[in-house]
Amino acid sequence: MEEQKDPREELHPQEDTSKDLQEEESDETREYSFLQETIKRDRRGERKGFFRMAGLGLVFGVFACFSFSAMKPAMDSIFQDDPQKVTIPQEEEVKEEEEPAEAPPEEVVQPQPLDADSYRQMQQSLTSIGVKANRSVVEIAGVLEDQDWTVESKDYKNSVSGLIVADNGRELLVLGKSTVAKDAKELKIVFNNGQAYPAALKKNDGNLGFGIYAVNRSDIDDSTWAQIDTAVLGSSNAVSKGDIAIVLGKPFGYAGAMGFGSIASGKNVLDSADGQYRLINTDIAGSKNGSGFIINLKGEVIALIDQSAAEEGSTELIIGYGITDVKDVIEFLSNGQGVPYIGIWGVDVTEEIEEQGIPKGLYVKNVDADSPAMAAGIQIGDVITGVDDVEITSYGIYHGTLMEKKVGSETVIKGQRQGADGYVDIDFKVTVGSKEM
Repeated sequence: MEEQKDPREELHPQEDTSKDLQEEESDETREYSFLQETIKRDRRGERKGFFRMAGLGLVFGVFACFSFSAMKPAMDSIFQDDPQKVTIPQEEEVKEEEEPAEAPPEEVVQPQPLDADSYRQMQQSLTSIGVKANRSVVEIAGVLEDQDWTVESKDYKNSVSGLIVADNGRELLVLGKSTVAKDAKELKIVFNNGQAYPAALKKNDGNLGFGIYAVNRSDIDDSTWAQIDTAVLGSSNAVSKGDIAIVLGKPFGYAGAMGFGSIASGKNVLDSADGQYRLINTDIAGSKNGSGFIINLKGEVIALIDQSAAEEGSTELIIGYGITDVKDVIEFLSNGQGVPYIGIWGVDVTEEIEEQGIPKGLYVKNVDADSPAMAAGIQIGDVITGVDDVEITSYGIYHGTLMEKKVGSETVIKGQRQGADGYVDIDFKVTVGSKEM
């Protein structure tokens, strides 16, 4: 028989276990209570540390802000962003529209009689256009070795007119004749408010004699910025005989001048190496060494004045290069790049000339000395028929194709040369160069 256990004996262990559990719970409670108190004290410390760090951060931020503002001009001059690329929009070729067979009769309008007030109003209107356009015109002055800058601070003898053509983010770029930089020990740009700033010749083209001068943006104060604008370049292809012309700059031999007249002709061209340039003639008398710009009624620049472009013996009327033909030159120089140059002077082989047995293309009438063309062996009398894969049938196509090349690149000029049995094909490998003064 199994021995029976007393129920009281089974209850006693449970009571002991219960007591043990109570004691453990009490111990854990004390332990957690201790931990809770510790956590509360830590959080208060964290809050205090956080606010202290936030306060120090605020003080540091304010100090850094004032320090950055004070150091910004100096830092800008040391760490400048890369200049932005300058792009001069090129014009599309204007096609002459055919006149209608029968034009509708025009309504006859009786002209209104003009008096002194009418003339005064017209003069004021033209002056207003000129004053606004003059915000982009400056004076480029060069100091020579024997020149006292302090004595001639109000009358710069060695100076030409300049035109603000672009802002690349680092420099303000000014177009002007490059002759003023020759032998100059110092260059300055004088803005229309009389403020002068140091300048440097960024790049120049010895073919046309123009260059781009640069002024550091950080040098120009706010009062000067408020009085200048970038020039608006118009179209010389749209110029017609009789149009109103406004001349600005130094066309009469002194800076800050303004004159009015009309376009006398816009059909003459000037032959140059690797191209032809349209000339804009006016009926305005100017200085033999005058410089400046011709403006239309919209305030747009339509020509760069260059009195040296006039034929010898002609009257000293203001003349300039049509702006359309030099926009690619301005873009190259503004980006610090040389203008592509080979050194060929040519003439179109017309149908009449072709009938004499000369191949169609560009007839070489001269080659610049020490030019890439001469180095490649191109001679007077050769006929240029192609540049790489482009067929050359005129001087204009040749010039346009060359302007798409990069200085230093190699190109193949295809041509024909007269031999004992007539013209034979001949190719020239030419390294495109640039011409500087």
